Amino acid sequence: MQTFIGILLGGSFLAFLEFLIQRYDKKHDRFAEIKKSIEELRKDIGRIDAKGDRREAENRRVRILRFEDELQEERRHSKDSFDQVMNDITEYNQYCAKHPEFKNEQTVATASHITSVYHERLERHDFL
Repeated sequence: MQTFIGILLGGSFLAFLEFLIQRYDKKHDRFAEIKKSIEELRKDIGRIDAKGDRREAENRRVRILRFEDELQEERRHSKDSFDQVMNDITEYNQYCAKHPEFKNEQTVATASHITSVYHERLERHDFL
């Protein structure tokens, strides 16, 4: 009888261990899936951020080029407008420095001209 009880207890213990191992494996699999999902979300967020940064750089480029067009048309601007476009130029140049694959040929001369006009107006106190 003791042998039977020993076998029964031993078998029960082994079944319990098997249950714990399977439970651990299932949890481990779930944690692995959750970790993988989080990593995929992280990558997606990174791509979205990169697209947003690129879009903002493109918007800055448009504002810079438009401002230059207005200067070429001899339209006068306030100091605040110049300050804003100067900020756009700074931020745009920083983006371009960090992203050499981003085409920048369109604004190099434009930004230089806007900057020189800005300094001229500062010297002459000649803002709108």
